[in-house]
Amino acid sequence: MLSVHKNSVLSSVTLEQAAVRQKELDFYTNNYWIWGGTTVIMAGFALAELTREIPQGTHPALECAYLGFTSICLSLDLCIVTWTVLVCTWGPGNALRGPDGMKSFHETIALLKEEQMPIYYAFVVSIVAYFGSSCCLLWVYPSDFVPNAAGTCVLILSFTVLVYMQCVLEQEVGVLGNSHDDDGRIKTFTALDDVADLDMCLSDQPGGT
Repeated sequence: MLSVHKNSVLSSVTLEQAAVRQKELDFYTNNYWIWGGTTVIMAGFALAELTREIPQGTHPALECAYLGFTSICLSLDLCIVTWTVLVCTWGPGNALRGPDGMKSFHETIALLKEEQMPIYYAFVVSIVAYFGSSCCLLWVYPSDFVPNAAGTCVLILSFTVLVYMQCVLEQEVGVLGNSHDDDGRIKTFTALDDVADLDMCLSDQPGGT
C-alpha cells in the first residue's frame, strides 16, 4: 500500500506540472488559430485579385509586379493555413497521448514555440505583399493619374503607420523587446519525466492482464 501512495504523490506532482504547461499549450495554439483565421480572410482577398482579368495593353513590368505580389501573398497565406491546422491538430494530440508522457508534452510545446516565428514572419511578408498587390492594382486598371496617385499615397501612408505600430508593439510586448526564454517546465521535476505508464508496463509483462 505504501508504494501506491508514493506513486500517487508522483502522479499528482506530474499533473500539477502538466497544468502549468497546459497554459503554454493553450497560448501557442490560440496564436496559431488567430494566424490561421486571419490568413483565410487574406487568402480570399488575394484569390479575388488573382482571378481578375488584366486589361490589354498593361505594361509587362506592372503586370509582373501585380501578379508576383498577389501570388506571394496567396501562397504564403495557404502555407500558413496548412501549417496552423496541422500544428493545432497534432500538437495537443501528441501532448495528450504522446508515448513518452511528460517528455512528449515538453517536446510538443518546444516545437510549437520553435515553429511560431517562421509562421509569424511568413504572416508579415504576406501582409507586405498584399499592400504591394493593392498598390499595383490601382495602376493596372485604366484611370486618371490623380486618383491613382492619391490612392497609392493613402496605401503607402497606411503601410507606414502599420510598420510603425508593428515596431512599437514589438518593442513593448513582442519578440524584439522580450526574450520569452522562460517556460513552464519545472527543472526540479525532470526526473519525473521518465515515469512511464504503470498500466501499460504491467500489461506488457508476461502474465499481465
